[in-house]
Amino acid sequence: MKRIDIIVPAYNEAEGLDDFYKALCMTIDNLAYDFRILFVDDGSTDSTLEKCKAIEAADKRVGHIRLSRNFGHQAALTAGLDKAGGDAVITMDADLEHPPSTIPAFLDAWEKGAMVVTGIRKGQLHVRAFKRISSKGFYALFNRLSNVPGTIESADFRLLDRRVVEAIGRMREQSRFLRGMFAWAGFRQAVVQYEQGQRRVGTPGYTPAKSFKLALEALLSFSRTPLRISIYLGITVSMLAFLYGIYAMAQYFVFQRALPGWTSLAVLISFLSGIQLFTIGVLGEYLGQVLEEVKQRPLYIVEEESLPGEEKQTGNAAHTRGRIRVEDR
Repeated sequence: MKRIDIIVPAYNEAEGLDDFYKALCMTIDNLAYDFRILFVDDGSTDSTLEKCKAIEAADKRVGHIRLSRNFGHQAALTAGLDKAGGDAVITMDADLEHPPSTIPAFLDAWEKGAMVVTGIRKGQLHVRAFKRISSKGFYALFNRLSNVPGTIESADFRLLDRRVVEAIGRMREQSRFLRGMFAWAGFRQAVVQYEQGQRRVGTPGYTPAKSFKLALEALLSFSRTPLRISIYLGITVSMLAFLYGIYAMAQYFVFQRALPGWTSLAVLISFLSGIQLFTIGVLGEYLGQVLEEVKQRPLYIVEEESLPGEEKQTGNAAHTRGRIRVEDR
């Protein structure tokens, strides 16, 4: 029987975790696969960890990883992928916006030969207008500027073949945009549409600030175009300044008229200063990414873990085996 691992990052999802688990079981209990469920607690400050342990105590298919702090959604997904050992891996969120009822369609596409099956929202009734517009704008910009065009507008709801998981596992860059990494890796792709569910409790983990940070890191990780834009701006400004110099000399030598310069000089200096600051900012972002890579810090730190399918110990010892460990492979 083929084994399917389900990776579920969770950050402060205690209120809705039981509902998610019940909905997931209603789907997977009727499928002829060996399922394993791995919750990744991304440094939650509520009782998410206790909820994970309670579910795990009642179901041997369930395990958990507890990160030492909140490392972010992409790092939590990476932690789950690093521990996954199934023939295929499904990643999904715990807020029921990714409906478990879509899993059979994922598996059907995988059985037909697809190695990456991506879930695409068919209806976006529960998605705020700002998020819809900004998401479409980002993916249009990303596909135009990056060296991996064709990245699909999607959430992190997908199925990955074992070979894809191993390929992604060899990519250890600090600035992680997994959707772009999957597109860069290639492999046979398929798309499954789904009706997005509605979050019943809690608040979304991706705030506008976090979304902007992820979008910026994605663009800088997969494109050098911002650097080239700085070059083009520099060339354009230099040409304009040269033409303005010719115009000023013509006014003086041909028409014997000096141009009044205080206002134009102030505007020109302000404009040039803005261009310089923009260019320095772009360079600083790229250098910041280089600095993070050079330091070679781990992507995440595991505080404790109890993997699904392992022989569970009795009492509290079952969940204290995860001595603080650095994961940097």
